[in-house]
Amino acid sequence: MNGSLYIAVNMKTFFIFLATVALHLNVLYAEDVEDFLRGREIVIERQRACKQPVNLRPIFDNFHNTLRQKVAGGIPINYQYFQKRLMYGLIYDCLMEKDADKAVRNPNALIDLPVVRFSTEYGGDKGRLPNAVENGFEDLIVKDKKALIQMIYPKATRFACARTVKRGSPGYSRIDVACVYDKKAELTAFDGKGPCSKDEDCTYFGGKCQWHLCYVPLKYQ
Repeated sequence: MNGSLYIAVNMKTFFIFLATVALHLNVLYAEDVEDFLRGREIVIERQRACKQPVNLRPIFDNFHNTLRQKVAGGIPINYQYFQKRLMYGLIYDCLMEKDADKAVRNPNALIDLPVVRFSTEYGGDKGRLPNAVENGFEDLIVKDKKALIQMIYPKATRFACARTVKRGSPGYSRIDVACVYDKKAELTAFDGKGPCSKDEDCTYFGGKCQWHLCYVPLKYQ
């Protein structure tokens, strides 16, 4: 075998090896991510004040807190990478649904809380309402960077969402969703230690580490 042919064969073997290693690492990485995100449950306070459909609250919660888990663990979101950091989980505060309801019914309403919102259609070939809400959130964070930044703001600890349903284009219905978040002091720096592993890692008094996020019960806020 001449030298150039030998090099070509070995380079081909090398790239096949790299591709195999990369594939293996991707599989391991996917498994690690799945394990990191596994088992989280919605945390709700002041449940008697809840007015929104019970089947939508877990969707609101899952989208927000999965994003926050990913940021905590340095897991990319839509190919955007974040440095690992200490993140607080968002407790679903049913009393905040009142402000979310104002925001979704009147986009011009004066609300002294951060708000994100979207509208999307569902029904027919566009799928069922729960899927439409999930897809609406996905589209929102791709198109609106400010909305993504609000959803993953590390110091926020509580939120709630509300929806209205109305007639859409022919053959479809439309859902409008608005979510509001508690206001915290402006973030001047972030804790780059990574996700919490014990309660003592949480910097807010009374914080509890659950599913790699720090949750702060309302009584401590």
